[in-house]
Amino acid sequence: MKNKEIELKFIIDENIKKEIIFDLNKVSTAKTSRMIDTYYVPYFREFEINGETMECVRIREENGKSVFTYKKIHRESDPVYCDEFETEVLSAEQTEKILFAIGFEIQMKIDKTRDSYSAFGFEFDFDSVEGFGEFLEVELKDEKSSTDDIIEFVKSYGLSRKNVTYDGIQKLMKQKMSK
Repeated sequence: MKNKEIELKFIIDENIKKEIIFDLNKVSTAKTSRMIDTYYVPYFREFEINGETMECVRIREENGKSVFTYKKIHRESDPVYCDEFETEVLSAEQTEKILFAIGFEIQMKIDKTRDSYSAFGFEFDFDSVEGFGEFLEVELKDEKSSTDDIIEFVKSYGLSRKNVTYDGIQKLMKQKMSK
């Protein structure tokens, strides 16, 4: 779904990860990559409201490519979704210099390894985040599906809607660093 991202994110443990991956390997092949995500915030306006990220700007470096992303999170919607605009850029360094010149600063860098699978009309992204732990993001790729279909799928692994986190990785990392 171009420019619209609907996903559910779960903080999981290694056992649940292994169970789901075992089953996904029967129907799909993993694509593994290392990602360095640098998040930026502007001096001139707030991207957070009451500690909740509402917008983000990111440069992702992965497999020799750099992708510039802007997301606007719609938390008032059910399901919560993001407007997501991405474009590949020739130089992460030059893009960062442009951001600095127009009033952005680095909020944080996140180093993660991602195993991705496509199956059952979903994209499954298992993220191992350095210094944090394991995440599972299940994104709808089929417009006929809903977040209820995601919950139905993860139910057999002991996950439910109560295990969903709507906190962005930036908030979760900031919470961990403040402890």
